[in-house]
Amino acid sequence: MVWPSVASRTIPLTDRRAKLRLEMAIWSGLDEISKKEERPVRDLCQEVDSSRPSTIPLTSAIRSYVLDYFRQTGAR
Repeated sequence: MVWPSVASRTIPLTDRRAKLRLEMAIWSGLDEISKKEERPVRDLCQEVDSSRPSTIPLTSAIRSYVLDYFRQTGAR
């Protein structure tokens, strides 16, 4: 099995800076959403961070956000 490549980015949030380690496919999805919605990736991550339950890790919430976005929009 070939494992997906991952990358880290540091994202400034309202109350801290978060170093997020996500799969390149997730970063690519976030970049695409950012362009479509005309909002910076940091704003998208802040929105996800502020709306997630505290028991859910931010990286998991972002993965779900990207998946849900493309499911809802019917995008490829």
